[in-house]
Amino acid sequence: MPSDPSALIASVTQDLLNDVVLFAVGAGIPVDPLDQPVALPGMGEVDLSLALTVTGGRLDLRPDDGGRVRAVATGLGVVDVRGRSYTGEEADGAAMGFPQVPAPIPVRVEALLEPVVELRADHTVSVGIDLGSAELVSLLVDPDAPVPEGVDTDAWASITQMVQVMFHSMGADLWAALGEHVGHLGAELGADVGDVLHHLGVAPGRAAIRVGSGTLTLAFAGGDHCVGHADPVPVAGKRLGIGLCASGLDHLGRLLLERALGGAGLPFEIDLELGEQQLGGRVRNTRIFDRLPDLRPALRTEVRPRLVDGRMEIALQAAWVELPTLVPSFVNDLSRRVGGLVSMVPARLRFPATIQLPVIPDSDDTLPVHVEELRVTADGVGVSLALD
Repeated sequence: MPSDPSALIASVTQDLLNDVVLFAVGAGIPVDPLDQPVALPGMGEVDLSLALTVTGGRLDLRPDDGGRVRAVATGLGVVDVRGRSYTGEEADGAAMGFPQVPAPIPVRVEALLEPVVELRADHTVSVGIDLGSAELVSLLVDPDAPVPEGVDTDAWASITQMVQVMFHSMGADLWAALGEHVGHLGAELGADVGDVLHHLGVAPGRAAIRVGSGTLTLAFAGGDHCVGHADPVPVAGKRLGIGLCASGLDHLGRLLLERALGGAGLPFEIDLELGEQQLGGRVRNTRIFDRLPDLRPALRTEVRPRLVDGRMEIALQAAWVELPTLVPSFVNDLSRRVGGLVSMVPARLRFPATIQLPVIPDSDDTLPVHVEELRVTADGVGVSLALD
């Protein structure tokens, strides 16, 4: 984790990540065919062509893997072998003694990957994995895969054994070639995403990533305009924990209000102040002249947010009018005391604690996310989110 205060800390569980992997793989991810020379016993140097389609995968998060993510991918590989016969003529694998492969070979790859998430200076965001720096753990024929329908069991065992010998003899070279062939695996997010991170207080640079037992945590360092600090939120099961600094919550509140108004700018100024399970607000008219003394009155409120019976509840604790500093302080003190009487009235607002988030940007398909825990301090806010 970074030594500087964090503006944003996200903790995601292995179970939730594996659901994302399952969704991302879908019906399969084809990889462009890879051609690689390999020396085989009794056959000499041949050209191996491997067209791989990734059909499944999972992540295994362990604290003893040096901060890297252990990934296990399964797929189907179409193997083709070509070389030169003893007469020097080009020949296919069958002519050189390599058996004809009647079906795609089930492949299982296990590797240690280093994820990278970076906010650039132009506010674009890079998310991905550099396969060139990944470490291969094993590359083998998947022993748990069933024999293809219509293929003789003994013949299939012989074929897979030969392919396994091939993988064993060239596993590291094949993995290095595959990493160079594929290169960076990830996505580039536009400045619209980076702008949100910037306004939440995140400074440009890479997120510090920590791999724990079943949990991946990303910490984004705070910039000069970050007030307070984010704290990690412990999570388990299929959950996501988000910690946000105080100034980030202030911006997020304004952003949500603007969206509620149809994207129009706010016709007033709003400032949020955090306390122990308490949220204060100051609403004032937009200032017109900066050089003149600030004589604007403000509406001050204090609310207590909490989760009750699966719903979000906001209870009003106080509401009063704050006059400009030119007015004697005892006037505002009296107004504050009178405003505290509001807490005696059951003024509470409840609404569902489920948020509908788009599966992908600009998509009509949404995913229900339920707020399970809410913690507010003077430095920031933490929430635990679960997929419904």
